[in-house]
Parts: sequence; structure tokens; C-alpha cells
Amino acid sequence: MSRFFLKIHEFLNRHKSLALIIAVLYLGLMSFLASGIKLEEDITKLVPSGNDQDLVKTILEESKFSDKIIFRVKAEENTDRDSLVAYANEISEFLNTELSEYVAGVKGKIPEQDIKQIYNFVQSNLPIFLNEQDYVIIDQKTDADSIAASIESGYKQLISPTGFVTKNYFLSDPLSITRLGLARLQELQVGDQYVLYQNYIMTKDQKNILFFIDPVYPASESNRNKQFTAKLEAKIASLDARYNTITGDYFGGLRYSVANAEQIKQDVRTTVIIAVTVLLILLVVYYRKFYVPILLFLPSIFAGITAVAILYILQGSVSAISLGIGAILLGITLDYSLHILTHLRNSSNIEKLYKDITKPVIMSSLTTAIAFMCLVFVKSEALRDLGIFASLSVLFSSFFALVLIPFLYTPGNIYAKTTILDRVSSLDYSKIRPLIYLLSGLFVVSLFFFSKVEFNEDLSELNYQPEHIKKVELELEGLAGRSGKTILLVAYGNSLDEALYRNNQLYQDLKKFENEGDIENFSSIGGVVLSTETQESRIDKWNSFWTAEKQDSVKNNIQKTSKIFGFKSNSFSNFDELLVKNYSSIGLKDYELAGSLYMQDFISNNPEISTVSSSVNLPEDKVERFISYFENVPGVVALDRKAINQNFLGDLKADFNILILASVVAVFLVLLVFYQNLLLSVITLLPIAITWICALGIMYFFGIEFNILNIIISSFIFGLGLDYSIFITNSCLKEYETGKSELKTYQASIILSVITTLLGIGALIFAKHPALKSISIVSIIGVLTAVSVSFILQRSLFRKLIFQQYGSLSFRRNNKNAVSEKLYHKDAILKHYRYHSTYSEAKAEFRQQREKFLKISRYLAEVDDLLVLNSGIGILPLFIKIKYPQNEVYSLEFEESKRVAAKNAYRLRDDKIHILESAQDLPLLRNYIIQGDTHDSALIKDLSKSADLMIFLETKMKTRWLLDQNFELTYRQNDILIYRKLT
Repeated sequence: MSRFFLKIHEFLNRHKSLALIIAVLYLGLMSFLASGIKLEEDITKLVPSGNDQDLVKTILEESKFSDKIIFRVKAEENTDRDSLVAYANEISEFLNTELSEYVAGVKGKIPEQDIKQIYNFVQSNLPIFLNEQDYVIIDQKTDADSIAASIESGYKQLISPTGFVTKNYFLSDPLSITRLGLARLQELQVGDQYVLYQNYIMTKDQKNILFFIDPVYPASESNRNKQFTAKLEAKIASLDARYNTITGDYFGGLRYSVANAEQIKQDVRTTVIIAVTVLLILLVVYYRKFYVPILLFLPSIFAGITAVAILYILQGSVSAISLGIGAILLGITLDYSLHILTHLRNSSNIEKLYKDITKPVIMSSLTTAIAFMCLVFVKSEALRDLGIFASLSVLFSSFFALVLIPFLYTPGNIYAKTTILDRVSSLDYSKIRPLIYLLSGLFVVSLFFFSKVEFNEDLSELNYQPEHIKKVELELEGLAGRSGKTILLVAYGNSLDEALYRNNQLYQDLKKFENEGDIENFSSIGGVVLSTETQESRIDKWNSFWTAEKQDSVKNNIQKTSKIFGFKSNSFSNFDELLVKNYSSIGLKDYELAGSLYMQDFISNNPEISTVSSSVNLPEDKVERFISYFENVPGVVALDRKAINQNFLGDLKADFNILILASVVAVFLVLLVFYQNLLLSVITLLPIAITWICALGIMYFFGIEFNILNIIISSFIFGLGLDYSIFITNSCLKEYETGKSELKTYQASIILSVITTLLGIGALIFAKHPALKSISIVSIIGVLTAVSVSFILQRSLFRKLIFQQYGSLSFRRNNKNAVSEKLYHKDAILKHYRYHSTYSEAKAEFRQQREKFLKISRYLAEVDDLLVLNSGIGILPLFIKIKYPQNEVYSLEFEESKRVAAKNAYRLRDDKIHILESAQDLPLLRNYIIQGDTHDSALIKDLSKSADLMIFLETKMKTRWLLDQNFELTYRQNDILIYRKLT
């Protein structure tokens, strides 16, 4: 794998102009594709999906309550009502004209004609608005004495100064039956603490006017709403200054949304400026190159754009939330550039760089990508997008880092002045016993507490809630009589009629709860807008009540009493028509044409699902019982903020438990494939488990809870911890194989990664926004724990389990009784190569050659010294030395990399094999083994002059000339030639 990247590097160096053209064309193409992707800003895509969750999300999308804005005009003491109305008129006019781009409608002032229109609508369809209790009252109103009292009362109203207003109402309905139907309309608003003044909704104390604003843009469109709120607040400030004792204010979900967006921008802007400044100084000072910071981010930029382009090709759209979180997580990809830059800084040998760094970088990116890819199993569309985006970004970042960094970075003087970071990274923290005891103690204690960390399902605690906005919210809730909790109830069905029918049944339940005192009040159209079946049932009730006898009796009594007060005989003819009218059911359009009923605020009707919403106010201590009542009611969902969050996030913990388990298993399998060793895989993965337990323990001790955002960040910490573990493992393996410690280089790159992470995400600890602070706290805990575990415990484990084999290995004493081990010494030989990069090669060579080695060894029992020419990585010399430890064994390999591999393998032996550097160092011996071919025939002839035994293994060289040198061929089989000198 390292050869592949080395060849790319050499090609690019030979064709620098072509490399630049390819890079520009590639980036241009990927940018063009990425620019076409559609961003979906729906925040509900972040939460898990499922039958129940999808239903709730659909219902919330269809319900319009969350987007409404309540506007209040508030007066101080001794302010007349007309001034309130004047202020309200001005702000309403401003909303309808100057802010029409942002406002779909303003509801608050009810036109006079609408009042008449609503009255006429109810009267024209009176049976539909009457319930069973109303008929008891009507029965009382229709006896002779009640009719006489009603006519007399109506007459007095007619002769009063306001008689012209009530005249038409009285003549069309002298018994005020229509008012019983109008009473249903009062249930459209919570509470009865309001009055109408000049057609505005005013509180009874006459100090507040309330009206509602329907915004064009949902709360999630924070940029648009920022413009809207800025213009609205400027107008409010102007009116407040002019009216002195009157103030305006408003509340709605978008106000929190704008405040959150602005606070996030402010927090990020402040921390990023500080973090980037410090980071730039640090990188420039450490690497001594001004362009290093740009170079550091270049692979991540290439990778991020590539990942978005691939997402565009695969699915055309992506969650904006996943890209936002993914951009934060891209910080992990800086590790690869940091590791490569640090290795280049300390050694400018490109071939050595690729040999040392390719495997750990590829391993880190692959394991991290797999960990992120496990997010696709979470039932959340946004998190699935995040998993794909992050996985692709990590993989491409490692590739581009391996290609671009060595190509673009020119290391300076490797003997540059030592920095503080160099000194810090050169320490072997695993040898500091107090640190080992401290971290081990933390781990042991955390084992008892890590599972007790709570998961906070209240999303509202992640919102930034400025005090002045919260104050307005509480005041408006108080005006609405909402001293307890407000619950949203939604009846739904496949058709509007089905939803209305279920809502009618829900209405009866709510009336029952109200009568029993379990709820304070409710807002519902259940008594107004009825299903066709319910309407027809009520019309039948009307018809059966008004029998011919009943009608005649009422008419006669009205005629008789009205004559006394001088009414004409036909004065109440409209009422007579009301009784005999042929009524029929009405549809939703009829309601909408009736006037200011605002049915669209309660009803949503589309082909997929129809919903009818109601709002209930009740004491806090009765919420749980109230919601549980509707859990088994078909077609009805009862929701409050806590219930919504629990519904959305209830399975998230379980999903992430599965995610962590899947990630661990997948990563472990990848480590096994790369290391081909169980112990190494465990040593590399174990720090992640220790980090996770210790981090959770710290969170428990400090009372830090998990939430939907910082649990996502755990994937980031998992990835970083993996990187640290893999690089520490490879540094230990390098030290074990070569005997030279490169811990300083590896630890320096890891420390730089920690610093960049803490300066980036960790700096958000100073943010005011609770979501950012939450992310930052968990990141700081996770990153510091991960690096501590890797530096201290992982190296300590490595030393205990692997390094200390130096003093414990002795192959002179072999207690194994197996026949094969006595013959071949497989374990004794391969143990020298275990944990080395040549282990696979050693296994393969031993498996292929062991029978030949055994055959050759039978001719070596009596020899005292021996040279193996073309000894490769040293398997044959080691086999002979273990077989005959009394012999002096020499080896000569012309290829340096194989000679170095043999040296590293022989480090485990007390009695070293003599490794020769060149042919000039050859001693004159009597026994020689030549593996493969040697083109220097003169060298072989020189060796033959002193030789008694010459063995050729798998050679194509001509050897028969030895017969002329007084040698005889004693064995010829299986590519083995054995010559002995005749005596």
C-alpha cells in the first residue's frame, strides 16, 4: 500500500504542471456537482423515524399552532381604551402593508359585518350547533311564561338607545335560541376572560389587546425571520416612544428560533476568531511554514466537496443538519494531515514516510469511517445522511492527505530549535507511575457509575432562551389563563370527515373532563364543526323536537304575547321560518365563508392525512393522567413538549447502544484484518472502551447529562480515540520492531490534534448557547480522556504484554513435546517476527520452505560455522541457529530493507546471528548456503576456495563447475543442490 502512494508521489513530482491541472479540474467538477445538492432544513429529520414517530411528525407539520405569533398591546394604569386601539390599529396596518412579505395574515380585529355574518350563519344552520343540554333549555324557553318574559325583555331592548343594534336579532329569534348555538363558538378560544372592544380582543381589565399573526415563513427559516423581527421591533420601539404609557410586544416560536440562530452565530464567531488565531500561531511556530495552516485544511476541503458531490449523485438531497454536524466532525480529518506533516518535519525521507505512515492513516480512516457508517442503522434520516457524509469525508481525507501533503509540503531544517511541544511529546507518560495509578483508579471507580448517566429528552433545554423573551412568554400565558400546562390534542383520519367524527367524540371527552374539574378550559371546534354523520343526527333531533303541536303552541304563545306590546302579526315570521326550515348538512367551505371563525387554524386537510386540533389547559399534576387516558383512544394523539420529545427520542438511547456495539464489532474486525493478531487488536481497541467508561464516569460525577446533540458528538470522540489508539499502537510496534523509539513524532501529532480539537469545539465552552456548551463539555471530557488513556494506559499495556518479552524469551530451552515443534521450531522462529511488519511474509516463507530447511539441516549437524547468502528477512539463518545453537551463523543480504528486517527479528536472541553489511565483510568459512540466484559468479568461486560444504536452494545458477573444483554432488532434489569437497 505504501508503494502505491509512493508511485503517485513520484509521478506528481515528475509532472507538476499536469498535477496542478488535474487538481483544478477535479475540484471544479466536484464543486459543480456539489452545488446541485438540495439542502433539507427540516429539524424533525434529526429525530428517529418509525410508525409512531412518523405519525407525530406528520401531525406536527400539519398543525399550525407552533408557528403562530401572539402580539400584545399593553397599557399602564389610567390609559384609556381608545389609545390601546389606536396603537393596535397602527401596528396592524404596518403588519398588513410594510411587512406583507413576511405576514400571511393578522387575526384580532373582527369586522362588524363578520359578527353579523357569523350570527346569520349559526342561525341558518341552528340544529347543527345545538347539543342535548341545549334542548333542555329550549324546552324551558318555550313554555308560555318564558315566552312572555322573552317578548317583554326584547321589547324593552328595542325601545332603548341601542335598540337599532338588537332589532334584527330579536325579531328573527325572540326566544334567543341562536345564542345557544353561538355559545359553541366561545369554545374556539381558551378561557372567557376576554371581551370585544371596537372589534378587538381585549382582556377584561382593559389593559391588553391581543391579536395573532400568521407568519409566511416557518420558525426554521431563521434568516428570513431575522429580517421580519428586526423591522417589527423597530416599529414597536417607534410606537412605544410615541405612546409613552403603551408598549407592544410579541411571542412565537420564531422569536426563540431567531434568538438561537443569532446566539449561535455570535458564539461561533467569537470562539472561532480566538481559536483560529491561536491555532495559526501554533502551527506556524511548530512547522515553521506560513502556508501550513492552509495545507492542513486542504485535504479536508477536497474530501468534503467530494463527499457532497457523491451524495448529490446518489440521492440528490441531504439534510442541512447532517452537513452542519458533519462539518464539525470534519475536524477529525485534520489528524491525518497533522500526522503526515509531523513525520515530514522530523524526517524528510519520503520513502520512509510512506512506509511508516500509510498503514496507520489508512487504518484510522477506515475504522473511523466504519464507526460513522454505523449511523445508517439509526432510525433518523439526518443521522443516516451524517453517517454517509462523515464516512466518505474521512476516507477521502486520508487519501488526499497522503497524496497532497508530501507533494506540497517542503520540510525545513529537521534540526530546528526544539519547541515546548517537542519536549512535551518526547515524554513517555506510561512510565510515570502516579499517572497510571490515577487513571486506573478513575477507571475502576467509573465502572460503578458510568451506566447511571441520564439522557435528557427535553429539547427545550438545548434552546437559548433570553430572559426578556421568556418573560413575555410567561406573561402571555398568564393572560390566556394558562397557569398550568397546555396540551395539544389532535384527532386524525384518512379523510376530513373521519377526523371530524373523531374530534366530535374527543369534544365530548373534554367536556366531561371540564365538568369534573380535571382541566381548566379548552379550545376546540368539536362543538362547531361536525362530521356529516353527527350533523344529520342533530338535524334529526331538531326535527323530532319541533313537532307540529310544539310549533303551533310556540307560535300561538308568541302571537298572543306580542300583541300586548303592539307587535304586528307578521313581526316574527322569520322565526316561524326557522322552525319549519328543511335543514341539511354543511361542509368545511360553508364554515370558511361564514366569517372570522379561523377554521384553518384548527383543521388541516390533505390527501395523506386530515387533522383537527384542540388545545387544553390543565394543572401540572394532572398532565400525566390526562395524556395516558388518550393513549388507547383510536385516532387521537395527546401531546405536550415532554411527550413529543419522549416520542421522538425514546428509542434513541437504544439505537445508540446498538450503534456503539456495531461500531466496536466492525472496528475490531478491521483491526484483526490489518494486524492479523488478536492481542494487538485488543490492545488497540481496549483504550476506546476505557475512554468511554472513564468519560461517562466523569460526566456522572459532574452531573452532565446526555442529549441528542452530545450523544452524536460521541461518534466524533470514538473516531478521535480510535486514531490515537492506532497511532500509539503503530509507534509501539515500530519501537518493538526496530528498537528505536519514534514516540516523540507520534505523540506530537496526537497532541496537535488534541490542541486543534480543544481550540475548535472545546473553545465553545465559553458559549452562551446551551447546545454549543453541551457539545463542548462532552468533547473536552472525551478528547482529554482519550489522549490520556492512549498515552498512559495503552503504552503501559503494550510494555507489559509485548515489550517485556525481550528478557523472557529463550529458545535454548524448549519445553514443547510436539513432534512438529522439535522438527521445525515454528513457534520459536515466528515469535521473532510477531508484531513486525514482516510477520505475514515470514509465515508464508516458513510454510513454503520448512521441509527444505529441515532437509538442509540434516547436513549441518556436524558443522561449526555457516554463512547464508541471500538470507532475505532471516528465516533460514534463524532456523539453523535454533536447531544448532552451538554453531556460529552468519548471514548476508544485499537488499537493505530485508537486511534491516532480519536485524530487527534477531534482536530477541541472546546469542546474536552475525549479519554482514556487504561482501567485503565476508569471513572465510567452510560451510555456505546460497538462497536463490547471485549474479556475482566471482563471489561464489571465491567462497568455494575455502568451502567444505556448499548448499544451493532454489537457484538457477550453473553449479556443475564445482565438480571440477574437487566437489561431489551428494544430494539433488526439490530444488536443493548439496556439494561436498572430496578429501
